[in-house]
Formats: sequence, structure tokens, C-alpha cells
Amino acid sequence: LPRARAISTHMLAGTWITLLSLSGVGAAASRRAASPSSLAFLDLDEFDPVAAVKGIPGAVRDNLRIFRAGTGAMWRNRKAASVVRKRVKQGGAAASYSELLLLRKSGDDAQKLLQAGVVYLAVPELLPAMLYFFPRSLPSTFETDQRRARRYETIGRLRSKAVLQLLTTLEEDAATKKGKKGARAAARLETAKELLRAGPPPRAVGALAPYLPSADDDAKQLQRSPLKRLEGAALKAGCGAIGLSGPLPGFVRRSALRKHLQHVAAEDDVLAAALGRMSRDELLEACFDRGLGAPGASAARLRRELSHWLSLVRTTAAAGIADAAEPKRDPDPARVRLAALSACAVSSTRAEAGAGLPKLLYAKSR
Repeated sequence: LPRARAISTHMLAGTWITLLSLSGVGAAASRRAASPSSLAFLDLDEFDPVAAVKGIPGAVRDNLRIFRAGTGAMWRNRKAASVVRKRVKQGGAAASYSELLLLRKSGDDAQKLLQAGVVYLAVPELLPAMLYFFPRSLPSTFETDQRRARRYETIGRLRSKAVLQLLTTLEEDAATKKGKKGARAAARLETAKELLRAGPPPRAVGALAPYLPSADDDAKQLQRSPLKRLEGAALKAGCGAIGLSGPLPGFVRRSALRKHLQHVAAEDDVLAAALGRMSRDELLEACFDRGLGAPGASAARLRRELSHWLSLVRTTAAAGIADAAEPKRDPDPARVRLAALSACAVSSTRAEAGAGLPKLLYAKSR
């Protein structure tokens, strides 16, 4: 058993030292490939093998230090989360916003560490791809300030890309599909046009009524699978808006998006009381979870956007669903957040600096 624990510890250390190293290499490669002189990335004249070899010990030491600090923080978070769960289970005070975040991150971080270990053992070559397609794949306790800033920038780009790709797909489907599928595609296109013309999220969310459940939906089934009827293109865009991309099966996307929206719904219940005490990092994290925010935004702006979000979801939920045969009931919280996330992602894309080329394409020439 002691030997097994030592092997396991060494495996995890190797996994994350490699993963942290590749994250820096992958990010640098991505920045070089995105630059106007990207072909220079293939120029071996710039590569200095001696400097690269000399830099390995320092990189390993830095990443080992990050690994030790990250695993230590994970262990402390896990114990703190256990105390919170025990208190709530015994009927004590309800979890605060910071405690809800702790509960979410302690579980997610352990799962991310396990997933990385499996990838490292099975197909280590996929580690750089995992970091590229899933910017949230690094446990929160392993993130440095630089990596966190890069993650926000990546999620912002993925969010803009998801919105633009969805609009293109809707136009393509409306132009090519026939019969009943063509009618549904045309209806979705009109919904998108209404959303874009509506402007700010408080007005835009009204165009997304089709994404809220109807009065004849089964309440129990809806609670189990709130996103069951969400179609592929919209599902992919919803995942992209929260930083989840790459080739994934539909059920994995649906599960990840549902889990994210349900976490956001639970945190929204106590977010208003915590807004005044949240740090800028906490505000930024909360905004990106909801399709809002920009890496350079001030704390005052982020706090204002979150306040508008809370007002938006309250207004949408209060509208409820009316039917002549039964009294009005509230929409599912995950569906409400999906509608709000969609409206906010469109608004953020309009303001996103990374979507500059499409803006120039449609801007009037001077």
C-alpha cells in the first residue's frame, strides 16, 4: 500500500508537471500561429536547442512548485467543503455564495485531476489538445494569474465564435432544409433575427421563449432533463459560450451544460447578497460563467453586469408559463439561465474586441 500511494503520487506529479509545461508551450504556439507572421513558427533557425535544454530544469522546478501548491490547496478545499456539507446537512446555516463556489470547485477540481491522469496514462499526446479545446480543464488551484488571464481570453474568443457560428448555421439550415425541417429552421431564423434586433439582454431574452418549457411539459421529466429538446447547433453554441468546445458527443455536451446552468441557478440565489463583498477575480469568474464580462473590465462594471443578470433572470422566471387548463408555474431554472446566457453572449460578442473582423466586414466603408 505505501508503495502504491507513492506510485500514485509520482504519477499525478508527472501528469501535472507535463500538463503545466504543455499549457505554456501550447499557449505560446497558439499565439505565434495567430500572429501575422505565423509561418515564422515553422522556421527552425529561431530554435535554440541549447537554451531549450538549459531551460528544462528551471521549468520542471517551477511546475513542481505549482503542483505542490495546487495539490495542497485542493486538499484544504476538500476538507473545508466537507465541513460546509456537514453543517448544511445537519440543518445549520445555508451555504453562502463563497461556500457554494467552494463546493463546486472542490468537486470539479478532483474530477479534472482524475481526467488528466487518465489522459496522461492512455494518450499523453492529447494533453495539449485538451488544454486548447477545454480551457477550464486545469484545476482552479493550479492556475497562476497568467494562466487565469489566458483562460478568460480563450473563453471570450470561444464565446464570440459560438455566437457567430450559430448564426451562420441558422441561415444555412433555413436556406437548405425543406418540409417540416425547413419550417422549423425558418422559425429559428426568425427567432434569431428578433433576438438581434431586440438589443440589450432585458429585451432580447423575450425572443427566446421557445427555449423555455411549455405548459404541457412534464415537470418531473423537465427536472431530470431540462435540455433534452435543445437541438445540436444551439447545444454546441451554449457549450461554446461557457468555454467548452472540441469534438464531444451530444450527451456529454448536454450533461456539462446542464450541470453548469444548475450550478449558476443555485449560486444566483445568494449572489445578490454577496455582490458588494466580492473581489474582482470573483466578479470576473461569475461574469464569465454567465456569458458576461471582459478580461479588462473594471470591478464596478462587472458588478453592474451581474446586477443586471440577476434582474434579467428574475424577470424571466416571474413571467412563468400560463395555460388555460392549469395555473401558471415557473419555468425550469436551467432553461431560464440558458435563455439569459444566450442573450448575454450576444451582447458580449457585440462588445468583444476579439470579434473585430466580422464588425469590419459589415461596417460601412468610409
